[in-house]
Amino acid sequence: MTVAPNLLESKHRFWRVIGRMSHCLTTKILATRDFNNLASQKNGFLFSSKFMMKLNFFPFAKLVASITIFANCFPLLAAADEPKSRPNFLFFMTDDLNKEYYDCYGGQLGATPAVSALAKEGMVFKNAFTGQAICAPSRSMLYTGKYPLRNGAFKNHSAVYNDTRSVCHYLRDLDYDVILCGKSHVKPDRAFPWTISMHNEKPAGSPEHYTRPALPADQLENYFANTRDRSFCVMANSYYPHGEHPNKTKFSPDSIPLTRFKENNSLNRKSEASFAQAIKNGDDEFAGVLKLLKKYDLENNTVVFYASDHGRFGKFTLYDRGLNVPFVIRWPGVVKPGTRTDALVSFADVLPTMLEIAGSKRVDDFDGKSFAPLLKGETNSHRDYVHGVMTNQGIIHAHVFPGRMIRSNQYKYICNYNAMEVVDRKKNLSDAMAQFLRMGAQRHPGVPEEELFDVIADPNEESNLASNPSFQEIKKKLRNDLQEWLVSQNDFLKDEGNMPLLATPKQFRLDVLSHPKNKVNLPAELRNSLENHPFYEHEN
Repeated sequence: MTVAPNLLESKHRFWRVIGRMSHCLTTKILATRDFNNLASQKNGFLFSSKFMMKLNFFPFAKLVASITIFANCFPLLAAADEPKSRPNFLFFMTDDLNKEYYDCYGGQLGATPAVSALAKEGMVFKNAFTGQAICAPSRSMLYTGKYPLRNGAFKNHSAVYNDTRSVCHYLRDLDYDVILCGKSHVKPDRAFPWTISMHNEKPAGSPEHYTRPALPADQLENYFANTRDRSFCVMANSYYPHGEHPNKTKFSPDSIPLTRFKENNSLNRKSEASFAQAIKNGDDEFAGVLKLLKKYDLENNTVVFYASDHGRFGKFTLYDRGLNVPFVIRWPGVVKPGTRTDALVSFADVLPTMLEIAGSKRVDDFDGKSFAPLLKGETNSHRDYVHGVMTNQGIIHAHVFPGRMIRSNQYKYICNYNAMEVVDRKKNLSDAMAQFLRMGAQRHPGVPEEELFDVIADPNEESNLASNPSFQEIKKKLRNDLQEWLVSQNDFLKDEGNMPLLATPKQFRLDVLSHPKNKVNLPAELRNSLENHPFYEHEN
């Protein structure tokens, strides 16, 4: 049975609202083990035990209970149109992990058994892409169905536009609980009003083995145990394997398999063994969440997504090692177990896919489109192109070197808008501006303005075909199609020669760079030289 788009506007809307109000109140209590913690939850109600006693808690609790019982005494009114078999969603995301480390993608590490098991039960995507190989833009894109320039989060640590609608709004409109469990790295709260936000500040065990905050699986279990009649979408985000990595590891440096990203030496073997432990910690968290679905008889009606936000090696770039993410989906009874697909999909496609699976007929202004037909086996293809954005301003080692990318199943075209050859063509720049542009280009020596790769023949993107006479027609078409996309995104690089300096927090400003981890040697004459510069604020 499909969910009508105007579900909450039906003749039973009153009883739905009453039921929803009572659910919001009781869920906030039941989903948290420590009642006092609720007082400090950013998105929660102030329901500390002391606070509730001051408000004469027991009459209030009776009111909540009465509303709940009253609403549930009228199931035909309160949930007449609610489909009992509507799927739940669980999206599990790791932090900073390349495909090469996964056994289901040909890796030999042996640190991801839970993901390997999921791959046998679901569909493995060879060509799944985020739109930007940085944490906040990647996650914001996933949650909004829009590429970074359209949602506003195209610099790391930046926010989407205040009026942006996200998965929280769209699935809430379909009466889902939308739950953040673990790492956030998106803002503002107005754009991401989670039904419940679950966090944990402590590692799971000894700091020698566990260096990151643990996934709050206990809070998630409380929700599953006490909220059995709700449709849910859980965004379970691990802090692993992002550094710092464990000092002690169960993986031997002597036998650790190295990926193409590391030369074979004792120092790299030691660091990779430590990294492998961080990967295993994240996989264990994923296994624990899957066990909860099984324990509470939820696995057969839950679509499970697994991904990493971007690659660790290739971060801040437009190469596949940064943008091409691991992506596995299990949908019991729909996705044929053990299947693999070469179809191009984007993180922008995930939200429209969830909405279609949930039964929504709503058409919105997404950059993505649903790949539900791919999951159902109705087609073998999805997109002609995926796109990518690179922004190196607004980060710890900030500099000017923006790029954009377009990729088909076979060819990838990259335009680097501040390559040295571009800087050499520029005239009529102020001394400070010219120096910042040149410094940015110097950070990428030998990287040309245009790059073209045959990603089938050259999957590691080592042979640039941009100047090869045999590929000029392909390059021209991709360049023109990329330009059309820039216009559709209202990208500030759509106008030739435009190279703005972006507005950022002061510690990331090009002439300040005061972040404690900054390693850019800023010449003394350039310090505070942009104090009166008209920094660019992007609007869409």
